[in-house]
Amino acid sequence: MLMNTFRKHIKLIPDYVSLAVKRESEYKAGFYTFIFNQAIGAGVWLLFWKILIGKVGAVGHFDFPHMVMLTGFATINMGMWFMFSFIWRLPREVITGQLNCYLIKPVHPFIHMIMRRLNLRAIPRVGIGLTIVILSLIHFEEISYSPGAIIIAALISLFSFLTTFLPFAMVCMSVFWIGRAEFLRDLFIEFFLFQNYPLSEFPGSFIVFFSAIIPLIFASTVPVLVLTKFTQTQALGLLAAQLVIITVQIFLFRLLWNKGLKRYESYGG
Repeated sequence: MLMNTFRKHIKLIPDYVSLAVKRESEYKAGFYTFIFNQAIGAGVWLLFWKILIGKVGAVGHFDFPHMVMLTGFATINMGMWFMFSFIWRLPREVITGQLNCYLIKPVHPFIHMIMRRLNLRAIPRVGIGLTIVILSLIHFEEISYSPGAIIIAALISLFSFLTTFLPFAMVCMSVFWIGRAEFLRDLFIEFFLFQNYPLSEFPGSFIVFFSAIIPLIFASTVPVLVLTKFTQTQALGLLAAQLVIITVQIFLFRLLWNKGLKRYESYGG
């Protein structure tokens, strides 16, 4: 039963992508402008770190080459997050009763909600971040790495989308209990700024918070440390810890979603 449901949703992905392509093709100028803005944003962060480190020196373990790589990984994570960012509208969909439109579909309502507005404009942002990481590995000779470290760092970076997206989705689901949840949603979004900084150099309480509560440390800081500092055993331990966190997040997400739907009620259009 579970596998049949999984296959059914997988088969729908090409249709969702096709709709997203048609939607973006209607506004080509906006699409290219958005890509340009993303490139400029990444460039501003690189310039910021160049100036700052040139003035004050390295920030703990992180000197300029590490900051370049950090910016690349943060850009990748935000690109993946923006692809499915339509979830931020969940509080409004619940308040206005529009969630009914998803509940009557023959697919999981949450999946339909995030896929129907798939943001293909974010894909170039992933490409920009990946390009920055690759160029930093090639250009900076002081960064040494192994093929195993690259694989582990890539997996941690990929899974970091879930470690940041799932808590955000759960915050949006607080609308089922408190009604107007936009303030919590907007507050959570502000935390995403921290992934642009080397969180391992923060005080211990911040490291715990950004590792267990809002695990932004896996988005950029940990992949850089895996490539430049940690042994392969330490890196595998961090990957295992990340998978445990994701498992707990998925459990909590399913629990909150199911309980939230039982509290949901609406009438009219």
